[in-house]
Amino acid sequence: MIPLTDNPLAFLHEDAYGFRPFVEQLDAAVAQARPLPLTVGVFGAWGTGKSSFLGMWSDLLAEQPRNRQVRFNPWKYDRKVEVWAALLHTILGELKKEERLREKAGRLARAATWLSLRAGLGSAATLATAGIVRPEHVNELLDTFAQNDADEYSQVNTFEDEFAEAVEEFVGPEGRLVVFVDDLDRCTPEAAMTVLESLKLFVGHARCVFVLALDVDVLAAVATNKFGVDLKGAPEEAISGMNYLEKIVQLPFFLPDVEFATLRATLAPYVEGLGGNEAFWELVRVGLGTNPRRVKRFVNVLNLAVAALGWDTGPAETATGGQDPHWKQLQLAELLIIRGQHRAFFRTLTQHPEAWQLLERAGGDMARPGGGRDLALSQLPRTCARSRTTRR
Repeated sequence: MIPLTDNPLAFLHEDAYGFRPFVEQLDAAVAQARPLPLTVGVFGAWGTGKSSFLGMWSDLLAEQPRNRQVRFNPWKYDRKVEVWAALLHTILGELKKEERLREKAGRLARAATWLSLRAGLGSAATLATAGIVRPEHVNELLDTFAQNDADEYSQVNTFEDEFAEAVEEFVGPEGRLVVFVDDLDRCTPEAAMTVLESLKLFVGHARCVFVLALDVDVLAAVATNKFGVDLKGAPEEAISGMNYLEKIVQLPFFLPDVEFATLRATLAPYVEGLGGNEAFWELVRVGLGTNPRRVKRFVNVLNLAVAALGWDTGPAETATGGQDPHWKQLQLAELLIIRGQHRAFFRTLTQHPEAWQLLERAGGDMARPGGGRDLALSQLPRTCARSRTTRR
């Protein structure tokens, strides 16, 4: 078996989900945005291809010399450092690669580090600076805190202007810096919110485009919880997480669902024995939908189970009575979907092995004209029939 990985796509020519036209149209729209900065939201549930979409867009940007880009994954810093500081230092680290910007980027990095220290981060600030500010510099800042507060406050007050100037020097008057922020919805709620807030606070008029890949429902719930506590008793619209995100994200883009035919064509070569089986793909469509990550994981589990059982996945064995020749693998696939998606029901099947045959019989009875549904369900074990009133 060949395990399918969950690594995101990195190049346009690798497009396996039909994203390319959307990447190109979104890039063209963003290129015309004035004034900057601009925040773009790439919204989609976990496992639907957001990271692949960002990878393809990054590849497209690489063909545009006047535009520069930075990739940032806040999940890497979550629970370790102030994530907003890590984001700033990641951007400044890219600027510092230019000799002419080294001094200015270093000065801005020290100001950002000072803010981290004021937030109580202490010597852990070095983790957030991506090597721009060395440990001994952090210790010096800690030692001279009180004496230099006035100077440092002055730097913070001019941070926004100096940051904007540094970015313009980096990209040129017609260029822009595109900052891809992935997996924001996987961070702790506090970290996710501070990143969003920092976009407005520290980079107010820089030539930047921030692209945030996230599950909008997850982050809206986080924001609602935050404001629901702080603004208890306020009008509902004042504590709406979705309203808050609308203030942050000017251009929302909802990732299109991957067409099932596209997903099937991409994954069929990796399915041992059932790649061309219509019944199998209908089972996948109904049981798992079109989430690429979910379906790839399932294919890996199925292939591993077939290999462990030592089943021959070559030409199908002869079947009788109109039965699908791959019936054993199909039943295994069905059980694996139930185990993954309906854990409580799977436990019932393990406790009542006879329930599987009873369910098949009940399904057949209900499918026949005049085959009483209630009578069929009444023959099932109590644990299997529990949901009969809710499924009508």
